[in-house]
Amino acid sequence: MDFVRSIPVLSNLFLVERNGMTFLEALPILQNGILAGLLVALVSAFLGVYVILKRIVFVSAAISQISSLGVACAFLVAALLGHHASEVKSQFLSGPGLTSVVFACLAALLLARQVSEKRITRESILGIGYVLPAGLTLVVLDLLSAEAHAIEDILFGNSVFVSVEQLRVQAVTAVAVLLIHLLLYKEFIFTSLDPETATACGMRTRLFNRILLLTIAFTIAVSIMSIGALPVFAFMVIPASAALTLTERLGPAFLLSVAFGVSAALVGFYLSFVFSLPTGPAMLATAGVFLIPGGAKTLLHRWRLVGSPTA
Repeated sequence: MDFVRSIPVLSNLFLVERNGMTFLEALPILQNGILAGLLVALVSAFLGVYVILKRIVFVSAAISQISSLGVACAFLVAALLGHHASEVKSQFLSGPGLTSVVFACLAALLLARQVSEKRITRESILGIGYVLPAGLTLVVLDLLSAEAHAIEDILFGNSVFVSVEQLRVQAVTAVAVLLIHLLLYKEFIFTSLDPETATACGMRTRLFNRILLLTIAFTIAVSIMSIGALPVFAFMVIPASAALTLTERLGPAFLLSVAFGVSAALVGFYLSFVFSLPTGPAMLATAGVFLIPGGAKTLLHRWRLVGSPTA
């Protein structure tokens, strides 16, 4: 405490008070939530570059809804078997966490398949995959209204109070996903940016596409129960979009996206404490700020084109 007080900048940041408690005093309570948010932001922002480049933004949205349905179904089955929601919630790895991952991975494998039926487009399947699970999840929540609060804590995440078990699962997920991408980086990049050439070169494009979607699905399934579906979707779209508007080079794009995501998680969490804001939306709004430089760059470029003699 004395060390923090001795440095003006740290003192202003960490000793800000809200509801009779400083941010520094609240850190032991908030640290799991902060760490979970950082892990989610890091991995989601990294994967987001693939999501934007492959134009599968709504695939990730559909997977998140199907994953949420998996959580709701776990509680519904438990209720039918006579178990209370608090019992199911405490069995994260064998209950809602497991069904969430299974539903998300099955959805990823189905959405990775090529659509041959001309009357049913890929967009139609994505629309169904988003709307139908969302509706069914609401139906299940209504059926289990007496236990809705316990279910919503897992279904929509609690960014502030993350359990040690959930944090461990989040950390293992982050390490596993990043390790897979480290080992298969060249294959993922080649098959994502130029699938036709990759196939012509003998690469198993569909296999790598499935593996990529599975890593995205697994990350979404675990992350939404840490910080909620909305922030996860935001971290998977906004930082990567901001990065790709600033650079066309992939290496810097990945680094910028991760930097934007992690910064948004930290600043958003801090602002939520200082101004008593919902943590997830605060992180989302903070991430949106990083779109401004890229937007300004794009507008300036267009202005120069309009003002040039050849325009």
